[in-house]
Amino acid sequence: MWEKQYEQGRWNGLALNILSTSLDGGKRLQVSDIPYAELPDIKVMGSKANKIEVEVILIGSTSLVEANALLDNLNASPKGELEHPWLGELSLVFEAYSQKISTKRGLVTLSITESTSTNSLEQANVVESVSSVEFVSDVEKMSIAETNTLQSDFTHLIGELTSIASRLSIPSQTLTAINQEINRALMAISSIANAPSQFAEQLSITVDSVAQAVRSGSDSMNPAVDNSRAAQSSMLALININSPSNHYNIQLIIAALKMNKDIEHLEQAPSFNVLTWPKPPSVTLCDLESIATQIEARIHEVTTVSTHKSLLLFDALIELKKSVMVQRNKVEQGAKPHRYITCPHFIPALTLAQQEGHSAALIEALNPLLHPLFLSGTIAIGDNV
Repeated sequence: MWEKQYEQGRWNGLALNILSTSLDGGKRLQVSDIPYAELPDIKVMGSKANKIEVEVILIGSTSLVEANALLDNLNASPKGELEHPWLGELSLVFEAYSQKISTKRGLVTLSITESTSTNSLEQANVVESVSSVEFVSDVEKMSIAETNTLQSDFTHLIGELTSIASRLSIPSQTLTAINQEINRALMAISSIANAPSQFAEQLSITVDSVAQAVRSGSDSMNPAVDNSRAAQSSMLALININSPSNHYNIQLIIAALKMNKDIEHLEQAPSFNVLTWPKPPSVTLCDLESIATQIEARIHEVTTVSTHKSLLLFDALIELKKSVMVQRNKVEQGAKPHRYITCPHFIPALTLAQQEGHSAALIEALNPLLHPLFLSGTIAIGDNV
């Protein structure tokens, strides 16, 4: 009987009867047709997000109610843990479903499609690689004046990387290695017209070396003097919508994202805890929104043309924005007050916490712009964590 063919699984602790499972994976490929060549040039841009389709069965008079409750759970918490009978524990993101309802014995079948979550830094490398291919095509079509303008843009970019590196408190050996990469990138600027691919590769290496040094620095309790925030802002400030190549602005966004320490920390935790976060959540939200806004602008630029390469870049940018927005939404959800109260007079945070039955530390964390000891006006209140 089919009832004996299913195996038990769980999604975020919710029991599932799994009838079958199918897996879908592969690699991201950049295929370039070369004139007069027998075979195209194929570059591997990294692994695709693995997709898993699980078929779940429910039976009985409450099967439809249980199926809808499961879908509500998936929509409310699309990211979670799947405990699979033979695949083990998997961190997945819910994508889509297909529901089949049978009047016979109250049978409901759900086909649920999920995929592995995308790491922002890994996706940034994919965008960088795809954009580099587009950059080579752009340079081949440029006039001498446009090439000179592009060289000037990248000179400013490398100059800013030098300034960022000089402000870091890092070992002398690390600083020497970074300066060597910066010098190689400067020398490669003159060869953009003849060897754009080599320049793009060297610039990517230089950006990675500076970004890694920025992220390795100690956290600052004061956002105003945070090297990571300053580095991100300086990269985004160089964006030039009139640059001859989209790769210039895309490289700036990738550099800003790689220098953002918050994204790396957020991806390591399943949820956002405002009590353990070293800076006001509003500051983190502002930084993530700045990156997402600039990615959206680059998506708009890419859609002005429609080629095979631009479509690959469009898909890669969409995935990158999605991964950034996942972390942005995590912060917003974790720092959202459950209600507000109004106090016309100053009241000590400890007194307010005792009256409301909440943690004083949580109240202070949700109201970073108010006096740390005495609060008044509109005060945000959140549940204890």
